[in-house]
Amino acid sequence: MRSRDLPGVVRSSGTGFGNAAAVAAGACQAWSRVPALDKVFSKNDSTSEVYFDRAAGAAALARSAAEPDDRYDALDKALQDVVRRLETYNLEGAEAVSAYEKAGTVCVDVAG
Repeated sequence: MRSRDLPGVVRSSGTGFGNAAAVAAGACQAWSRVPALDKVFSKNDSTSEVYFDRAAGAAALARSAAEPDDRYDALDKALQDVVRRLETYNLEGAEAVSAYEKAGTVCVDVAG
């Protein structure tokens, strides 16, 4: 059951659970600080760890934005695709570049 289906969950424009727009914006802010997927696993371990954390954090925020508000499903799907690529080290080639670019494009759409 998705949280939006729970009784008593109210969508609001405040700072509570229902403020999906702010959460989606946060996801995109984190994502905008990941320069490329192939930088996530680079030779500089401290830098790559930061990029990994930003990508994973963006995906977690996107998921929490999409839970109460379907308008952010595309953002969630795009960033979950990126996380799957990180988990499987599938970070090179045209499909990886496309996944990275798609997440950025969806973020531009979210910013509207």
